[in-house]
Amino acid sequence: MKDPGATIAARIADHFEAIGKDNVRAAEIYADAIVLEYVNSGERIRGKADIIASRDAYPGRPAFFEIRRSGGTPELQVVELTMHIEGDVPHPVVAVLDFEAGQCVRERIYVAEPWEPAAYRAAWAESGA
Repeated sequence: MKDPGATIAARIADHFEAIGKDNVRAAEIYADAIVLEYVNSGERIRGKADIIASRDAYPGRPAFFEIRRSGGTPELQVVELTMHIEGDVPHPVVAVLDFEAGQCVRERIYVAEPWEPAAYRAAWAESGA
């Protein structure tokens, strides 16, 4: 999506739609000096070319990302997603994207692993997403 008039929400949706399918297109949202952080593992990848290469080298592919909601300012966007991977349970994900001059300069990915509900909360909690 190289439409300079596209809204930030449309650009973010295109970004997550393209990951694992067209990693060059997915990286169009990034500035050349982007920093991608996988917060859970402590990994940091610097530069658009290295992010594309790392995604191309990934041994599997997410089936798709489902954007639940997205919002923020022109400088900061928070995206709540569900990552669907073939043969695995869906994973809740939060992505925090920092923008400068319309390009993402930093993306932080937080992946939440599901856990069993706590018995002590059963009287108050509902099950399900």
